[in-house]
Amino acid sequence: MLMKKFIFLAISVLLMAACGSPLPQQFNAIADRVEKNGDKFTEEQWEKVNAEYDKLVEKYEAVSEKLSADERQEISSAMGRYQGAVLKAGIKQVGSALDEALEGAKGFLEGLGIKTEGEKEE
Repeated sequence: MLMKKFIFLAISVLLMAACGSPLPQQFNAIADRVEKNGDKFTEEQWEKVNAEYDKLVEKYEAVSEKLSADERQEISSAMGRYQGAVLKAGIKQVGSALDEALEGAKGFLEGLGIKTEGEKEE
């Protein structure tokens, strides 16, 4: 009976070690999601994904010394990808807002009777 428990415990430990840490996979998953869909996120989705990312960073800081160098490197890479995707999505959203503001300004100027670029005088 004791031998069966020992074998079960040994197999469990080996399986856990073979699976590796789920933390690098979690960081990669969130980075992938933001890279693919971040420019389409609503404000609520951004709040949710940023909260999820912050929790992952807290987990990472708590266990970073226990992770292998490869795991830390993979997580750092995913963190960089995440930050880059956030920046890229933010720039796209700012660009869209500027385009909308410019269109609104053109309408305002036309309402005042001022010709805007691209209009032909009749």
